[in-house]
Amino acid sequence: MKSRILRWAIATVTLTTPLHAEFRTWTSTEGSKIQAEFVKVENESVTLKLLNGSISTFPESKLSQADQEFIKSSQTTVAAPSASTEKEKPTVPENRKAKWLTRMDKAKQESEETGLPIFVLFTGTTWCPYCIKLEKAVFSEKEFKSYANQHLVLLMLDFGPGGTPNNRRDEKLAKEFGVKGFPTYFLTNSEGKQLASGGYHDGITPSEFAKWVDSNASKS
Repeated sequence: MKSRILRWAIATVTLTTPLHAEFRTWTSTEGSKIQAEFVKVENESVTLKLLNGSISTFPESKLSQADQEFIKSSQTTVAAPSASTEKEKPTVPENRKAKWLTRMDKAKQESEETGLPIFVLFTGTTWCPYCIKLEKAVFSEKEFKSYANQHLVLLMLDFGPGGTPNNRRDEKLAKEFGVKGFPTYFLTNSEGKQLASGGYHDGITPSEFAKWVDSNASKS
């Protein structure tokens, strides 16, 4: 047995880190067999932990085809956990209730947390006829609310008569988005990048609105 190990090993060192693989029978291309635990493969060299606790390294090409296949499968298994370190896609709680926010920074934060796009609405709820029509036709409907719960972060910027901003923050956003009239709405990603824009038109429905969102959300 000792002579077989000597033929296999190129270098033998003392084990310094705990290993958790299992001992198995390894076969060389010459038919020699040893019991050892797989440690790693690097630069086409295989490192094994022998029964006596020592570590041996030798060319992978010295192993049987079956052992080489075992090493490939072991590498795949070891590499798999690294995928879990990638940032997981946010999930939307089934019981989420979408609420109209009034600050873009809050909307971006919620968009980042949920992975949902932001629906930015520039409106005038007390004086703009078409804004009021859009509210009645779409936003007040149960179908829209159910859809928004799972698909949108809602941001409403409500302007005064004639488009007078209620604060400098809203005024700045209106300029950044290039708002020329009311109502005007946009779909953005979590960074505020514009994906699509729209406004009121006769016959608009929650279903049509949802299709508009779905067709543009993927652009992010």
